[in-house]
Amino acid sequence: MFVHAAVTSKLVEQALPLMPYLDDGNEFTTYDSLAAWKERFEKKGGHEPASPDTWSAPIGAPLLTHIIYIGHEQVYEALNSVAFQDPETSPWGRATRELQEWLLLPEAVSGVERKPSDAAAVAVLLAAVYGDKAPFLLAAANRYLDPPSDGTGRG
Repeated sequence: MFVHAAVTSKLVEQALPLMPYLDDGNEFTTYDSLAAWKERFEKKGGHEPASPDTWSAPIGAPLLTHIIYIGHEQVYEALNSVAFQDPETSPWGRATRELQEWLLLPEAVSGVERKPSDAAAVAVLLAAVYGDKAPFLLAAANRYLDPPSDGTGRG
């Protein structure tokens, strides 16, 4: 499966604001920001930027003893580990089914124009940050993403 670095960056951009307990220190260098910088460099010169494919996000997270750096490779691996499970028995719950639909449906060719669900993006970011232990944190994260069932806004 090929997934462009712009798509993996967008997944992290989508998920980070939904997870206030993860801290990127406002230092997340997105694919889009690197691409814009590269375009400016080609027109005006100046300091040459890194390739947009090398986007990165330093993440400080609960239960981790140090800041980790995630980029395209880590998010790609996380996407694989969440999406390619049996949807009926996946530890990722509905995120697996939603990612499979997002990745495999014909209208989802690019992944940049059409975003996955918030729950799916959060699952991928959790997998990138916490690895195999991430499914244990997904239920807690989903409580913030699911609309209240009684319509009162209180759950």
